[in-house]
Amino acid sequence: MPDTDYIQMWFQEIQDRISAFLSVEDGSPCLEDRWDYANGTGGGITRIWENSVLLEKAGVNYSAIQGSSLPPSAATQFQVSEGTPYTATGVSLVIHPHNPFIPTIHMNIRYFEAGERWWFGGGVDLTPYYPVHGEIVQFHRALRALCDEYEEDYVTHKKACDDYFFIRHRNETRGVGGLFFDHLCADLEKHTAFVMALGTAFPDLYRPFIRAHRDRPFTPAQREFQCYRRSRYVEFNLVYDRGTLFGLQSGGRIESILMSMPAVASWRYNWTPEPGSPEAELTEYYLKPRNWLAE
Repeated sequence: MPDTDYIQMWFQEIQDRISAFLSVEDGSPCLEDRWDYANGTGGGITRIWENSVLLEKAGVNYSAIQGSSLPPSAATQFQVSEGTPYTATGVSLVIHPHNPFIPTIHMNIRYFEAGERWWFGGGVDLTPYYPVHGEIVQFHRALRALCDEYEEDYVTHKKACDDYFFIRHRNETRGVGGLFFDHLCADLEKHTAFVMALGTAFPDLYRPFIRAHRDRPFTPAQREFQCYRRSRYVEFNLVYDRGTLFGLQSGGRIESILMSMPAVASWRYNWTPEPGSPEAELTEYYLKPRNWLAE
């Protein structure tokens, strides 16, 4: 069985590294909230930035919890017996910048153990509002290089990301994809190294977007479009996201579970963008599964 103490130590280190990166880029400290798991043992550390210079809402959450009985719905999903004791630990983050030219990003790395079964899961995905084609391609090139280094299959994980982060009732992807993987359990050493490398690589993946666009001016109409598109993010998280649903079903800490929600989002009835506009290009071109490495 994996060494859960080692995994938890690394996850805490990754949270610290990402938090330090965000504080440097934003120029402001986070709000840190330590909490205990009410329905078992363990707890976590939630770090939040709100209405700061760069970050309208951002959260980096570490958790390590143990429970004596897996919830029925989770037992069915994970294909283990109902009532099986479990351990879950991981790091999850979502960043919603003020500037609509800087994309929202989500990353999650996690380890789960139920009875004699164990596995890693996680991924990273990018949700731009005004994407720059070359930046999207470079993001995917970096992910492929990471997969190649640790002998993971970029094509498989990229397709899984496109399939998972698909808003079925809108018939569109949540963003421009990335990586998504679950139930990695074939090679403990390799999977551990890959998951930790993804978490460690996060600042290098996201820094180019911040540096390119943090001072770029935007109009009220572009800000309004950002808020409109954020509503799709909310819809996905509340309807489809497995982590959110597991947290709610297992009695997790609601403030940490819903830290992924943007501070401001809006819904407009039956609105469509002007044909030929950048806003139309987002949905017509970018929010469809694409082979970005062939672009």
